[in-house]
Amino acid sequence: MRIDLVLSTNRTYRAAVARGRPFASYAPTTLAQLAALVPAELGASVHAYDLTMQPDPPPGADVLAISSITCGAPHAYRLAAQARARGTTVVIGGAHATALPDEAARHADAVVVGHGERSWPRLLRDLAAGRLRERYVDFDDPFTGPPVEPDRSQLAGRGYLASSTMEASRGCSNACGFCTVACLTAGQLHRRPTEDVLHEAAGLRGRVVFLDSNFADDLEAVRPLLLGLRALRKRFYAGVTLRLAEDQAALKLAADCGLAGALIGFESVNESATRGAGKGFNQPDRYVEAVRRLHDHGIRVLGCFAFGLDGDDASVFERTVELADRARIDIVRYAIATPLPGTRLLADLEAQGRITDRDWERYDTEHVVFRPAGMTEQQLHEGYRWAYRQTYRAGSIWRRLAGRNLTPVTLAGNLGFRRIAYTADQGLGGVTP
Repeated sequence: MRIDLVLSTNRTYRAAVARGRPFASYAPTTLAQLAALVPAELGASVHAYDLTMQPDPPPGADVLAISSITCGAPHAYRLAAQARARGTTVVIGGAHATALPDEAARHADAVVVGHGERSWPRLLRDLAAGRLRERYVDFDDPFTGPPVEPDRSQLAGRGYLASSTMEASRGCSNACGFCTVACLTAGQLHRRPTEDVLHEAAGLRGRVVFLDSNFADDLEAVRPLLLGLRALRKRFYAGVTLRLAEDQAALKLAADCGLAGALIGFESVNESATRGAGKGFNQPDRYVEAVRRLHDHGIRVLGCFAFGLDGDDASVFERTVELADRARIDIVRYAIATPLPGTRLLADLEAQGRITDRDWERYDTEHVVFRPAGMTEQQLHEGYRWAYRQTYRAGSIWRRLAGRNLTPVTLAGNLGFRRIAYTADQGLGGVTP
C-alpha cells in the first residue's frame, strides 16, 4: 500500500514553488505526525508532500490523505478529484474540513474532523478491513495515548527555515473572533505531558520552534516545561500574548529559561478593533513599552497585525507602519482580516450581509472578501500593500534592526518579507519567513 500525505496551500506558495523559489517557512508537524501514526502492520510505503515547498505528488498512490487550511481547500479538491478518477482512496482533514465537513465529504471517500491521533490509524485499519466509514470525528485530548515520535525523515532536505518544530499544547483559552483554533479544538486546551515534550525537544538540533497557538497560556501550568527547557539549555521560539510582557516575573522566567523569540498578535493599533475582535487585553497605547520589555530580556518579536477589523479606518495603515518603526518590532507580518469558516467573524459578517466573495482560495489573508465598516474594499487592499512595502523599505529595516536587534534570524525574516512586499501582483501576506 502506498500512502501519500499532502499539505495543501494557497496559490502564492504554489506559484513560488513552480518558479523554483519557494518561500522559506517552518517545517509543519502535521505530515511528520501522520506518517508516524500509520500502523506498522499495514506495511505501507509513506510519502509526504508539503506543497509550500514542493510540487504536487505524482499519481499512483493507493491512499491520498490531504490536510488543508481554507485557502488550500480548492486545490485539495482538485487533487482529490484527479486521484479518485484513478481509483485512489481520498481522505481529507485539517482546519477547513473540520469547519465544513459536509463540504469536504463531497470530495473525499472519508473525512477526518478534529484531531487525527486516534482517527487516522483507526481509519487506515478500517480501510484495510474493508469497512471504511465516511467520517471520523475526535475532539478528545489528543495527548492521552502513548507518545508517538514524529517521522521527521519525511521533511528532511526541504530547505526549511526551521526544522526543529513541535507542539507542547493544542488549543487556546482565548476566544478571538477571527481565529479558527476554537473550532479546531472544540474550544478546549490540551497540554502534552511535560516529560514527553522535553524528551522530544532533547532530540532536536538547534533552537526549537513551538507551534502552539499560545505557548504561555497559563504560566503556572507551563512552568515545569520552562524549567525543563532551561535544564536542557534549549533556546526556543513560541507564540505568546502581550500578557507575558505585562508580567515582569513571568517574562523574566521565560527569558531565563530560553525564550529567544516571540510571535505576538498585536492585531490593531485601534483599541475598539482589538476589543471587538475579542482581544481586549491588547492595549495599543502600551505596545511600544511591551516590545521594549521583551527586547530588554533579549527576546526578539514577530508582530502580527490584521487590517480591516471593525474599528479600523483608512488611517490605520500609516499609524501601524509608524508604530512598527517606533516600537522597533523585529519582524512585522501584515494580513487582511479574513472571515474563516468556523469563526465568529464569519458568522457576524454573514449575518450582516457583508461577505462579498465565496472563493475559498481568496481566503488567504491577501485578499478582501467582505465589506469593511470603515473604508472601501479598494482602500483596504491598497493600504495593505502600501503598509508592507513601507515597512520593508531598506530604511525601515535598518531603523528597526540597528544595534542589538540585528541578528541572523531577524535579518533573514526581514529579507524574506521584503521579497514578498516587492513582488508585484503576486499577493502578499499569508507567508511566514
